[in-house]
Amino acid sequence: MLKNLKRKLYFLFVSSIMFVFTIVFFLLVCENIETMQDAELSALNRQATILVLLFENTANYVENLEICEKKYDYAFRLFTEQNELLYESCNIEDATKTIDTFLEKLKHSESICKSGNDSSEHSVQSGIITFHTEKGTAYHGVLCSIYTDTEYVNLVIMKEKSGLAAFLPAIIRYFLIWLMVLIAVLFVSVLIIRQAIKPAEKTMQSQKNFIAAVSHELKTPLAVILSATDTIESLPDCTTDIRNHTSLIEAEISRMTRLIQDLLLLSSIDAGNWRFHKSEINVDTLLVGLYDKYVNICNQKSIDLQIKTPEECFPALISDEDRLNQIISILLDNAISYSPEHSVILLDASIRKNCLTISIIDHGIGISEEDKKHIFDRFYRCDKSRTKKGHYGLGLSVANELISLLAGKIYLNDTPGGGCTFTVVIPWSAAE
Repeated sequence: MLKNLKRKLYFLFVSSIMFVFTIVFFLLVCENIETMQDAELSALNRQATILVLLFENTANYVENLEICEKKYDYAFRLFTEQNELLYESCNIEDATKTIDTFLEKLKHSESICKSGNDSSEHSVQSGIITFHTEKGTAYHGVLCSIYTDTEYVNLVIMKEKSGLAAFLPAIIRYFLIWLMVLIAVLFVSVLIIRQAIKPAEKTMQSQKNFIAAVSHELKTPLAVILSATDTIESLPDCTTDIRNHTSLIEAEISRMTRLIQDLLLLSSIDAGNWRFHKSEINVDTLLVGLYDKYVNICNQKSIDLQIKTPEECFPALISDEDRLNQIISILLDNAISYSPEHSVILLDASIRKNCLTISIIDHGIGISEEDKKHIFDRFYRCDKSRTKKGHYGLGLSVANELISLLAGKIYLNDTPGGGCTFTVVIPWSAAE
């Protein structure tokens, strides 16, 4: 129970932290990308201003533009007001068509002053326009109208918009920071959870030790009481009425002994010192022995116990025979207790997917959907009134713990027409 609580707390902490840190990570990445995009636009705008100032004072256009192409990966078109081409870059695909697309886009978005007929003699530049070519490539572009000593010249400056690859180093950097912080927080969370659960672990361990100690202490007085009843029954003057009372005492001692054995077994499993004694098991002999053991009990209750096995013998199984016998016995006891007279209980065994599959199928009162959720919990009983004194609510929990230690599983399903089907699945291991 405490282990499950630990797992749930760890899962809750990890899920919450992962969610929060992932949101923060994406927000930081988006903000960083937006900042880098703004910086890219600012750099283009700044470069345009520098070229405008440069061209206002020099006529050496081509040499300056070629230097910018190599250094900043820009593309240019320089032309006069009469559309006479002075220079055009060829470092981008379909440069002419791309620049024409930009100029067409610019006409519909912003006008630029062409001062040939204007008395003002100042250079001007458009705002930065972002557009896409027919192939889907994105570009930033700006148009500058530069006033020189003799005339105006127009300069188109273009740069391909940076894709995700350009921002990959920043994304990786933020991811590594996110990962390191996440690991640190998870480490701290584990320490906090362990510290928080320590009092509960201590309390649980005290309870386990108490149960184990009490169970051991009860074994001796029960043995003494049982010996006393045998002595009473052997007396010559022992009447029938006295024998009836001693028989009742013996029955209750038997119930108490089973309870103590179950408590000791669970305590041993909880403490982690339970040991199995695996050996080669003849499955056919095991099943026939269980059938012979319970068929008389079923006959006394007018219940028809049947067994179904393959025609061929089972191969050898390497497991703990006593524990496997105990698991199936618990399930058969359970089926017999909750089956009405003249019903059928089937012990069905087969090999499926390299596993030994044993099903105990009854046609009794069945188990509600609500009870199914807790059927393997300790001390849980579907019979809330606890009128059936043969059970303490430990049998199925013991069977579930034992089968888990044998690397197997127990499944509960409804029997068609009413009742329950408990299926035990154990991985098959043939003897060498």
